[in-house]
Amino acid sequence: MQLKRWHFVAPSVLASIVAIAFFTGGARVPMDNDTTSVEAVAEKESQPVAEEKEASLGSPIQLAGSVTLTVSELAEFKAKDPEALGVEGRPQIMDITVENTGSAGFDLSSFIILETTLASDTSISCLDVFETASGVAGVPVDPIVQPGKSVTFKWAMVCPAPVGDELTMTISLSDTDQATFKTKIK
Repeated sequence: MQLKRWHFVAPSVLASIVAIAFFTGGARVPMDNDTTSVEAVAEKESQPVAEEKEASLGSPIQLAGSVTLTVSELAEFKAKDPEALGVEGRPQIMDITVENTGSAGFDLSSFIILETTLASDTSISCLDVFETASGVAGVPVDPIVQPGKSVTFKWAMVCPAPVGDELTMTISLSDTDQATFKTKIK
């Protein structure tokens, strides 16, 4: 049986194409835990840097992007449905007001309490609570704050800490807007 030339050429060409695609194909991207490659450094530098400001509860604070944030003093939260609390601890509630002084709408979809730290045990955090029966539903259904307008909503959390424990709380409105508040558990 005589082998034809294409029996050798076709597999060789196919193997060459696969090898080229494997070793050179696609854009280079940093791998997990890669902090030193050119791609990883470039990606990190392209990320927005959060501007974190110290703030006081009850006082407005001007953040980047023409947004003013006001967080009320904490108060003890008495849930209408105790099952909504989820864990044992001291339920706390606050009013969050976001005022848009800019010329474009501001999207609250990224709102989050980024971090809570308790002085008595820094390894424990407060947990968010949502209970519509008490009017605590999180960010409004329409999260866009129009220019010249403000929106206020309730936010609750359970903190596994004693009354009077010091709480440090960082709130993030976006990738670049963060404020840190210090208060005491009520």
